[in-house]
Amino acid sequence: MKSIREYHETTKHSWEKLYQNQHVLDWSNQPNPFRTYVGCPKIDLGNSFEKMHSPLSYVWSFTHNKPRNNPVTLNTLSTLLYYSMSISAWKSYPGVEPWSLRVNPSSGDLHPTETHLYIHNVKDIPSGAYHYFVKDHQIEQRVIGDIIPVLWERFDGISKTPPIIIGLHSIFWREAWKYQSRALRYCYLDVGHAMASIMVAAHALGFFVLSVGAFNDDSMRQYLCFDKTDEQLLLFLVLSSDQPVIGANRKEFQKVDIGASRYTNRLSSREVDYPRIRMGHALTGRTYHIRIPQQDKSFVNYLPYTRDKQCGEINTIIPAVEYSLKWTIRHRRSALDFDGKTPLSLPEFHFLMQLLCSSYKADFLIREGPPLVVPYLYIHRIEGLERGVYYLDRVQKRLLLVSRGDVQHSAKELSLDQDIAGDSAFAISFMSNFEYALLAYGDRGYRYIHYEAGFLGQVLYLGATAMGYDATGIGAFLDDDVHTFLKTPAEQQVIYHFTVGKRVDDPRISTLPAYSHLHDFEEDIP
Repeated sequence: MKSIREYHETTKHSWEKLYQNQHVLDWSNQPNPFRTYVGCPKIDLGNSFEKMHSPLSYVWSFTHNKPRNNPVTLNTLSTLLYYSMSISAWKSYPGVEPWSLRVNPSSGDLHPTETHLYIHNVKDIPSGAYHYFVKDHQIEQRVIGDIIPVLWERFDGISKTPPIIIGLHSIFWREAWKYQSRALRYCYLDVGHAMASIMVAAHALGFFVLSVGAFNDDSMRQYLCFDKTDEQLLLFLVLSSDQPVIGANRKEFQKVDIGASRYTNRLSSREVDYPRIRMGHALTGRTYHIRIPQQDKSFVNYLPYTRDKQCGEINTIIPAVEYSLKWTIRHRRSALDFDGKTPLSLPEFHFLMQLLCSSYKADFLIREGPPLVVPYLYIHRIEGLERGVYYLDRVQKRLLLVSRGDVQHSAKELSLDQDIAGDSAFAISFMSNFEYALLAYGDRGYRYIHYEAGFLGQVLYLGATAMGYDATGIGAFLDDDVHTFLKTPAEQQVIYHFTVGKRVDDPRISTLPAYSHLHDFEEDIP
């Protein structure tokens, strides 16, 4: 495999390939969804949580964020993790072992993403490297030591040393167990969802956040003692009371490490090797340097062909009804079915589009470059908006009509005949500016387009939940059929599908508390 393009092409779905696939799930070998570092001291994060007064519309704008003045404590860490990466509930079905849901979504509820924390001068807890043990809402102390100043220097940090750096890792086998070679895509998408999930909680706690995706994979894994584990380090999130700023001069680590524990639990009796995943991910790690100068404006926002050029501006909207942020975060769910009849009002739709036009701070984003991901929308049930296919111009914040007509059947068919795509109020094909990303970042751009798509998906999840609606991400679709139907430019590739609507619950499934030993009463207040 010479290029990530080859991985992407060979993992595309078509009906022919799906019919030929003889894969059967081996339930006896399903990976454990909970990673633990064996022998490491566990620190209980406690049952005391900080306040989050602002609703999503306030927090997500990122313009009203007030710098944090209060000290960072163990309660701060507890609140941050509880409202970004923790268990949100357990589900029970007759005859089936209960399964957990999390605040951050995951393809197939398989959760390949692991959360690691590096803390510096945090009250009540020694500086060091920690792993978040999701099952019990604890952190595992891998090593004590002031690691962040060294990391910050290697990142070419310019602003003050941050108190928290979060590392997002992925265990590919958890997804590959079900999704085989295509699983790498889903692991990258999940990191994008986690990135947004942490950003929302962090902003609500008064932190500014910078995503760092440009680093030497092998050097960083070796230094942080992950080189002999099954975890792949994908992204860092830097949290500080001021906006974190870094330069472009990344420094390599010497042949030393932090001396942290590498001893992890075994997730299944046998791991199946998928060479395409292994080789594809290795390709994305070959380089991390941006290839296009920051001031280069030769790349523009790819716009679709529209016959009549009809468009509408996206209005700045505050929802008439918006639930509290804590309730929204803890009650986000991935819908399994929609009712096929409940519409969104036009202001509610504009609020979601406004969220999709938002951005984030990351070291890999090129100033004034085109978005890495653009949405094509299948409009089914939006009051005051004609049915059809639309394109959301995230730069100019406008909606362009691509084609008129009822596209419920097409949305369903393109999403592997899943009813939820047609029964929604609207569905989305997230299209990546694929060739631009690979030209700008090399094969590493493949990670970034999925991070951005996952980020946008999390925007929709939270925005829909805040207004009393629901959403679902769809990773399985007929790739090239989507391109043909939408008549997209050759430079673009579809990487994610998404739907928003009103869910229908299965009365046979009951909900159990997330944790028996802790609960924040404020999460129950809409």
